[in-house]
Parts: sequence; C-alpha cells; structure tokens
Amino acid sequence: MMKGIDVSRYNGEVDWKAAKAAGLGFALLRCGYGSDLESQDDPQFARNVRECDANGIPWGAYLYSYALNPTDAKSELQHLLRLLKGKRPLFPIYLDMEDADGYKAKRGMPSREVLTEIVKTVCAGLEDAGYLAGYYANRDWVETKLFPEKLSGYSFWYARPGVEKPDRACDVWQSDFPSTGGKWPGANIPGSGCDTDESFVDYPVRVRQEGKNGWPRATAATQPARAADSGEIVETTCVLDTTMDVEKPLGTCYTLKLTCPQKPAVTAGSKGVCVCPLSADGKNTWLCNLVGYQTGEVGIYTQVPGEEVCLRFRYRVT
Repeated sequence: MMKGIDVSRYNGEVDWKAAKAAGLGFALLRCGYGSDLESQDDPQFARNVRECDANGIPWGAYLYSYALNPTDAKSELQHLLRLLKGKRPLFPIYLDMEDADGYKAKRGMPSREVLTEIVKTVCAGLEDAGYLAGYYANRDWVETKLFPEKLSGYSFWYARPGVEKPDRACDVWQSDFPSTGGKWPGANIPGSGCDTDESFVDYPVRVRQEGKNGWPRATAATQPARAADSGEIVETTCVLDTTMDVEKPLGTCYTLKLTCPQKPAVTAGSKGVCVCPLSADGKNTWLCNLVGYQTGEVGIYTQVPGEEVCLRFRYRVT
C-alpha cells in the first residue's frame, strides 16, 4: 500500500523534497476546475508536476467538476487533455464529483443518470486518449447521486476520511482531511493540514506495463523500478513477485521471489532488515528471505550486473 497526498492551490508552494523525505509514495494534483478556460487552471499545477517529476514522486491529476450535463463534461475533458499534454503521470486522471460550494444544488442537482453519464463521458474520453481514468466521490455521492455499478471499469478514488478503513471497495482511499487529522510535512495548508490518501493499486507498475499516460509499454521481461540515486522510474530485467510496500511484524520471515537472466543482488537501504543469501529456485529464478529485526521502514534494493541499483519497495517492520 502506497501513502500519498492530494493537493491544490490551497496548499501553496509544496516543499516536495520534504514531502518525499517523509515517505511520500505518490501525489494527486488538482489541475483545475470546470470548463476548458485558462482562468480555471490551478495555478500550482505546472509547478507541482515539475517538482514531482524532479523528485521522483509518481503523480496523477484531478479536475473538480462543475458539469451539469454531458455537453459540459466534454469541455471538462478538453480541459484535462490540454493540461496533460506533454506530461506523463504514473497515476490515473480523476474527475472530482462533489458539490462542496453548492453550485449544482443551486441549479437543480442533475439526476443520478446524468451525473453518471458525466463521469462516463470524461473517463471514456480520457481512455480514448490513452490515459487511465477514474472518478472521485464520497459515500453520499456513491450511494445517492451516482450509479457506481455503471462505472466499475474506471479507477475509484473514495473519499472516506476519519475511519480505520474504507467501508467500500476502492482503488485509492482518501483517508483523512485536515479536519480529521490529515497532515504531511511540506504540504500542509497554512494553519491547517493536508488531505492524505492510500493506494491499493501499484499504479506506477500498471501504467508502465499497459503503456498508458504517455509511457511506452514495458516488455514482459522488464519491470519498472526506481533508480536509487534519482528516484526516477527505470526498467530492469529483474522481475519481483512483490511490487507494493510490505509490512510485517518483528521477526517474521518474508520470502521474495526474483526472476532474472543473471543472479541479482538484494540489499536493504539501512539497518532493521536482515537480507538472507539468495537461493536458486529453478532456471533464472531465486528466493530471498527478509527478516525484520528492528521496527521501522527500510528500502529494499536490487542490482543486476550492468544495471544501476534500483529501489523496489519499502519494508515496514512493526
């Protein structure tokens, strides 16, 4: 599970280096709101994209929807496509379905059928353009204003803050608002906090494997990883059966399977996890046992002869 945040102009100029140093795994960036007008672009979006790319932070984007009908939705789709041009996000692109300022209610809230069609119009258009698409909604919207069963093919970002775990299946969970205790170093709204999120899908791997969001499709023999020095996504011939962060109790053994044409090296970035010697498990496959002996979080790295050292996932010892 990857930990992330979502931000907009209200977070000000985020200190992305500090955010990453605190363990940030991804960010969802507001690009704007409503129809395709430059005045409705988020003024922090371009900077946030540059900084996330520079600091090796996978990001996705979202647009706050004011659409009242599918025609409005087509303009919101163009708004997204204009701002995404030339960029390569590693998380989905979301349409934010809510009515925080009462705009829709004051104009006669569209029916569930129309609101669902608005989501489908934008998401289908994003998919036609090669992006992974999804929608954001809270519990009330899912239960009373949308037909989620008609949107099951899209990523679902669920706003359900202040609870121990989401009460509905979702791909990304917005776990806290500032009002429920959400905070993140470098990204807090002045005098307040920050929205926090958790992803149950390893989207950086999926995006590369499927060739979405402007990324070339990864070949079957490679798997995305992160360069140890820059944090940028790279490809490696060493494929793991583990692509998400791992959390295990103190003293528990976790077995990692590696497939690679050459025997790779596995290392831990710091103390806390014992990395046992690799053992052969057939042709071009190896097993490696990891045992946590000190609580905390450690990066697990691999290196193949002729390739750079790559960060593969984080191992949390509890």
